[in-house]
Amino acid sequence: MTADAPRPPNDDAPDLSIAEAIELYIRRKQPDWNGGTQRTYERDLGVFADYCAERELETLSDLTRWTVGQYTDYLLAQEYARVTVAGRQKSAKTWLKFLESQGLVPLGLHLAIETVTLTDEEETSNQQLEPEDARTLLAFYRESPEWRGTRRHAVLEVLWHVGCRSKGLRALDVDDYDPESGDLRFRNRPDTDTRLKRGNAHERNVTLSETPQEALDLYIARERTGKRDDHGRKPLFPTRQGRPVRGTIRGWMYQATQPCMAEECPHGKRRPNCDWVDRDQASKCPSTRPPHAIRRGSITWQRNLGFDAETVAKRAAATPQVIRRYYDDPDYDDELERRREETQDIDITEHLHPTDLSDEPDSES
Repeated sequence: MTADAPRPPNDDAPDLSIAEAIELYIRRKQPDWNGGTQRTYERDLGVFADYCAERELETLSDLTRWTVGQYTDYLLAQEYARVTVAGRQKSAKTWLKFLESQGLVPLGLHLAIETVTLTDEEETSNQQLEPEDARTLLAFYRESPEWRGTRRHAVLEVLWHVGCRSKGLRALDVDDYDPESGDLRFRNRPDTDTRLKRGNAHERNVTLSETPQEALDLYIARERTGKRDDHGRKPLFPTRQGRPVRGTIRGWMYQATQPCMAEECPHGKRRPNCDWVDRDQASKCPSTRPPHAIRRGSITWQRNLGFDAETVAKRAAATPQVIRRYYDDPDYDDELERRREETQDIDITEHLHPTDLSDEPDSES
């Protein structure tokens, strides 16, 4: 710490390094977090640590309102989506508030970060159903005599394994599903109220693997009604009124992703007397996720499986550029696994630069 740098606000407060302060925060909060929350903070605060390293901000005493405020400029310069910028700003502010509460940095330092303003659509687009949470939920539904093959189970299987939008799911008719092949046909039908987001450009066929297909078959056999929509079409997932509106599908998924369906509530509540269990209140549970968050999680998961951006884009109806920039959101471990096979055998004696292979002697100057 330089001689003119500000001292920590309390005489007995240590001047922690940035990395130590991040580790302290994660260690203190870890008992209250699920795995997804911890990964989010580790990733977001890792970006803040990178920012500090670039500017040679080594300890907490180097953090002033000016240096903290410049973090926003750093994020914007990385060309992140606005929602990503807002999420990383929020993580940094929350961390700084914790440090303030411990007397490690001056009170009010977090105010130097002015978060960007988001639209309502952007506000929800940074949520993601984590692959591990999806695995836990789907394992529960598949093994449950009560819930296997129900509508919420079948819809969650389709949304997760395809990565489609709720608008696309809403457009499906029962005849768009081929139970022999497991194929789903997404078709643009604007004249009968089911236009896909990009019209005909988003028409495509996708296939389901065996287990998701079994869930859909069971749903059709046991639960699906023959209700038609206002145009005489037969929706794959009808309601009593006909074709569901997108808000109805959101409600189904808020209920389907309640963690207490499969495991102990991470928020200290009991399912029998929890207000969030009801469909009208399910969105208030911090752990439930809407269809767009399921789509984001699915796309990240598909990329983690090794599918290239072009393949995932065709399946989920997007462009490879949009997949990479807005949807694909792996944590550091997943990023490493994606490139492990290419990089794990790098060795200086095995990988020579072409100029190192030349037999010609060096010329004298």
